[in-house]
Amino acid sequence: MELEQQVKILTVDDNPVNLFLISTIVKKICPDAIVYEAKNGAEALEFYKQNAPDLLFLDLKLPDIHGLEVAKIIRATDSDKRTPIVVVSANNAEESGYDASSNLIDDFVDKPIKYDSLKAIIGKFI
Repeated sequence: MELEQQVKILTVDDNPVNLFLISTIVKKICPDAIVYEAKNGAEALEFYKQNAPDLLFLDLKLPDIHGLEVAKIIRATDSDKRTPIVVVSANNAEESGYDASSNLIDDFVDKPIKYDSLKAIIGKFI
């Protein structure tokens, strides 16, 4: 995948194994991407503010702020550029609170995380 500029991707999960897995897969798909990792909602919001990622992979069950609240705060601060937010959850989409019509979340990926799923998401949004 050739890109004109360096892509910034933020992945948010309190499980270090999931962070490592997503980061590893993303780097295989987009070797030149910068992958930021956040372990909770507060870190995610801080990284988002400072780094304006091109794509965000977001777990919902975070230790401090629920992922949907993180998404709401991001949407409230989105300026000209809307960052795609992709929920990554072990629950199915409905159980996770994912609602495609809400305009809050852009897509959904099931856990366990698979290479093909992330490749399709990256291809869709990057």
